[in-house]
Amino acid sequence: MAGDFTITLESYDGTDKDVVVAAGVDKIGHRAFTNNRYVHSITLPEGVEVIEDEAFSACVNLRSINIPSTVRAIGAGAFKGCWRLEEVHVPEGVETLGLKTFARCRSLKTLTLPTTLRSIGEACFQHCGDLETLVLPDALESIGTSAFYNCKTLKDVAWPSALEVVENEAFRGCAALEEVEMPESVGWMGQRCFKDCASLASAALPPNIEFIEEGMFEGCSALDAVVVPNDLSHVESRAFADSGLSQDDIAFPEDCHIAPDAFAQSEPKEVTGRAEWDPES
Repeated sequence: MAGDFTITLESYDGTDKDVVVAAGVDKIGHRAFTNNRYVHSITLPEGVEVIEDEAFSACVNLRSINIPSTVRAIGAGAFKGCWRLEEVHVPEGVETLGLKTFARCRSLKTLTLPTTLRSIGEACFQHCGDLETLVLPDALESIGTSAFYNCKTLKDVAWPSALEVVENEAFRGCAALEEVEMPESVGWMGQRCFKDCASLASAALPPNIEFIEEGMFEGCSALDAVVVPNDLSHVESRAFADSGLSQDDIAFPEDCHIAPDAFAQSEPKEVTGRAEWDPES
């Protein structure tokens, strides 16, 4: 009887540049296209509901793919290592993006996320080096560990009103990010979550944050203005190390405990002489 079975595309090992998946397919299987170096574009039919783990991983020449409006689940690493993929539109209805779903999509410039998205998983967009602008949907509640790690050109982020958790190193190495103004809903920001954001000039932390975790703003050498909540209780080790700021530059609550090395600054290396090349060495 119709509707009692699922049609899965288990594997594709062809050499076509432009692949059109036939109508009637419900699921793209685990590693179905993995390591295919021939395909440049893929057209998926409406009706596909699931893209399984690593379905298109390491398709290094894939430049375009439509994700149909019927898709409700996209697996871990589904597009990991698609180096030339430039544009992604995740359809409405998808609530979770998991581990390394789009990691190392280093040409990704345009990203559209659905209003239904609630969580972005660990390393989901790690090393997406060409991503410049990020609009996070208002329903988003959590951003996982290293989710946007080393997105070097990410400059602007629209923060969602429902956001509650930003995990460790979520935006570490986002060297072009200039401003962080967290919504009031955020209650946890993890260790090193903005470490090495070298262009970050201002940061405003939400009222429910009690800890500035280890290394949170370490290496943020452009940091000039930081607003902290009245109930802040602890500033942990190396929280502002190598930022150029001192403890006196921020208006901390009187009873806030500040780790001795919270504002540690690296000493400049002493130059002892010019190294000469020895052709005999």
